[in-house]
Amino acid sequence: QLPGIFMTKPIAGSVFALICLLLAATPSLAGGELKTWDHRPTPALALNDVSGKPVRLEDFKGKVVLINFWATWCGPCIAELPSMQRLRDKLSLQGFEVLAVNYKESEKKIEEFLKKRPLNMTIPRDSDGALGLAWGVRTFPTTFIIDTDSKIRYSVTGDVDWTSPSVESKIRELLPKT
Repeated sequence: QLPGIFMTKPIAGSVFALICLLLAATPSLAGGELKTWDHRPTPALALNDVSGKPVRLEDFKGKVVLINFWATWCGPCIAELPSMQRLRDKLSLQGFEVLAVNYKESEKKIEEFLKKRPLNMTIPRDSDGALGLAWGVRTFPTTFIIDTDSKIRYSVTGDVDWTSPSVESKIRELLPKT
């Protein structure tokens, strides 16, 4: 090694560990923003939830639906779930729903997670990853906002504070007019 130019392995490992720790502690640094969707049509969504009940996107026609692809091993996914739950609690009576699609994890793993972090939202299981592939998911979390006509209006890669005024405002614009 050249002195002063390259770090020794113990120092490099410590720096790397510190950077990982800081990123894990501040997931919003890597947060995404809602981007207008101008891509392909909305793919189908037909899965079973954690209790085995069928969940289909067409069952939510007339509502705005947030479809989030997540996993229990994904730190940013876990970080954004509470704000997603708060937004659902706030807007559910106005025609808003959340489908938190778990990616390739067992029912047991999801149930253990939900015992520690209860969520009041529909949790479909993408047990083989086929739905994530059909939706073009490559990074976690990835989220899509579906309008009342079942069309994707926004997408976002990365975690989001779903209760931020700018995000909430975009979703409210899509809600059914009463």
